[in-house]
Amino acid sequence: MEKNKISNFLTPDISYLLGLITGRGEIQYNKDVKKIIIDFEYKTLKSTAITKTFDQKLHIQTSLDKVVVRLQNMGINVVKDVADKKISLVLKWDREDIAWLFIKFLINGTRFSYHDFQVPEPIFESTQENKKEFLRGVSDVTAYVRASNYYGFSKDQPKRYRVYIEVTNKNWHLPPQLCQLIQSLEIPVQNINYGHPNLRDPNNKKGNRFWAKEHQMKIFADDFQEIGFYISHKEEALLELAESNRENFDTPIDLCDGTTKRNKTKPSHPDENDDSLPSEIRSKHFNGFKEICNCLNCYKQN
Repeated sequence: MEKNKISNFLTPDISYLLGLITGRGEIQYNKDVKKIIIDFEYKTLKSTAITKTFDQKLHIQTSLDKVVVRLQNMGINVVKDVADKKISLVLKWDREDIAWLFIKFLINGTRFSYHDFQVPEPIFESTQENKKEFLRGVSDVTAYVRASNYYGFSKDQPKRYRVYIEVTNKNWHLPPQLCQLIQSLEIPVQNINYGHPNLRDPNNKKGNRFWAKEHQMKIFADDFQEIGFYISHKEEALLELAESNRENFDTPIDLCDGTTKRNKTKPSHPDENDDSLPSEIRSKHFNGFKEICNCLNCYKQN
């Protein structure tokens, strides 16, 4: 008989919540307060697909009503907190019940915010449905679906639209882990644009640590439909961008195998030694994102 594993106790609801927390969550607790805050940020009020424009604040507020009910059905006390540039879900516990302990265990009790959360190990061992729910949670709080996110720069060729999952610059280990999870669903990750000087400002033209911004994981919209969103305007935009991709492109891309198909040498950058870079990549030079993935324990290269 197979022994029970933590992954056997995961449900779609728990997996989705873990994704929300990993993407933009923060734990706050002491003897009196036990709280998890999840931020849904919007940089501008309007978001544009190809022909459609969305009021992000309105769509997020409406979509979160269903998320609140979903969490309440799990026995969690949750409220919405609406501010100018974000809407937050505030989860509260009066005591350390089994839900609090289980969630805290799964996201690792030594980590307290999305700046260093990682994919909980049981998610990798879980069902396809639970993997998708976890990724929907991450994407609902971190992904951007806009007509400006495209691949193809020739004026006489159609644009191939992408979804960007944005990960805080402080969290270098999460992108390769998310890549592994996404590709386990047979969904290819087209590119990871790390917030590294060799990738973001290779010629050091902009200076002032311009490169130190979010890591961007880029996935073609039609591929990303396998995951999708619960936030309504993101799902509507995804549909429009994915349909355009299918009309204009009939050649799928392969899953990343860890190998680099083109070699372009980048110049050295003085910020390669920046103290904010993790020890695995500090003082190293990179010509492409897969070299960074390799240092961060890419599952295809290690």
